[in-house]
Amino acid sequence: MHPRRRLVLSLLAGALAPRLGHAQSARRIPRVGVLWHAGSAEEEAPYLEALLAGFRSLGYDDGRTIALDHRFPNEEPAKFERMAIELVATKPDILLAANVSSALALQKAT
Repeated sequence: MHPRRRLVLSLLAGALAPRLGHAQSARRIPRVGVLWHAGSAEEEAPYLEALLAGFRSLGYDDGRTIALDHRFPNEEPAKFERMAIELVATKPDILLAANVSSALALQKAT
């Protein structure tokens, strides 16, 4: 994995910690919607693992203390928009964009 991408994912996880800590105090699992760019978790494996490792380092474990909801648009512009709308509709506590296309789609959907 590219060191810069690992750093960005780690910083994102760190930035989420205060928000997620507040949500956790309400005794419910915080939900994070993630809009990737590739077509599957397997294609995003190095980056997905870096994100999960970042959350683990902060004490969050997917499925136990945090719930991650992933969407994989396979670099298709129409899918970015549709999946961003889907994620927003689930009302997650946090939205996370994996790249500029994801960020723009989530911005438009919100």
